[in-house]
Amino acid sequence: MMDFVAQRLMLGDVVLIDLGEEQAIEATVARPIERTATTVRVTLRAEGRDDFIREWPLDAMVTVVKGS
Repeated sequence: MMDFVAQRLMLGDVVLIDLGEEQAIEATVARPIERTATTVRVTLRAEGRDDFIREWPLDAMVTVVKGS
């Protein structure tokens, strides 16, 4: 596991996500990443869940479990 700046995420990366209602889960970057001047918008896929979107500021740190 390593912490990366969110803007470095790539398709296929597996990240550790805290959903609040439970412990952190692993989710895979499932679609091409959308980057704007200020944010990174990522579609994630986790086992047993529908795909969901997470958005971070460019400088936010994200824990990557497995890189693509």
